[in-house]
Amino acid sequence: MIFTQYLSRTLYRVLLFFIFCFEMEKIYDKIGIVVVSRIDLETNKDLVNALHDTCGCNCMVHYVHNNNGTSLTSIYNKFLLDRDNIKYDILVFMHDDIEFLKPGWGAEVLRLFNAHKEYGIIGVAGAAQFDEGGAWWNYKKRYGQVLHRHDGRSWLTAFSPLLDKDLEEVCVIDGLFMAVCRDRISKPFDESFEGFNHYDTSFCLANYVEGYPKIGVTTNIRLAHKSIGETKQNWHDNLKLLNEKYNDYYPIDVEEDNRLDDEGKLT
Repeated sequence: MIFTQYLSRTLYRVLLFFIFCFEMEKIYDKIGIVVVSRIDLETNKDLVNALHDTCGCNCMVHYVHNNNGTSLTSIYNKFLLDRDNIKYDILVFMHDDIEFLKPGWGAEVLRLFNAHKEYGIIGVAGAAQFDEGGAWWNYKKRYGQVLHRHDGRSWLTAFSPLLDKDLEEVCVIDGLFMAVCRDRISKPFDESFEGFNHYDTSFCLANYVEGYPKIGVTTNIRLAHKSIGETKQNWHDNLKLLNEKYNDYYPIDVEEDNRLDDEGKLT
């Protein structure tokens, strides 16, 4: 039994070594953008055009008209796991009411993944702490900035000052903008989370507790979000499920966590 466990840990480390070596050589130069909306494409074609105009790199926009309310975890996994038809290793999952304020945001996503090979999930807002409360924006160690626009008003929500580095390591990010390197993630989206809440936190926590990859927030990408979040019943229902799955890991604090086992997983 002890020999089997030792062999398992050794093979895991060898696998990580080869993945790391492969990643060191690979350079990403294009992205796939996934937008899910209840609004049909013809009505929202200005958004798709704007994404192409501001991206600043080779990109493909996948617009999903989700008029039947299919869960985001299910839709996102279709793109994340389909390597036969989706050839882009860098995928950006984003809300349909985002406006990018600075051109070249896609090129910046590529630069971040190419420069920081230990990171596999990058967002524009998130937290380095998490527990049963579930609202990442309430924790002390939160990062990022988002311009909000709603009911004719605009205001900057600064979860932190502008970062003086490319990335701040966190354990969860907000789903309004999620850039994912699918070569590096440990777990896909968890389809037991139905609806449109905690698809992001459950995805991040699943990867975080595996110990690979790192999850980061950047303030190099500037965007406006044309709505404000609300914690409706589905948010609370999915939080209950989230806590059932991850309660044993709470409280999570990226800076203080030293609970990794021999396979690099959070214990």
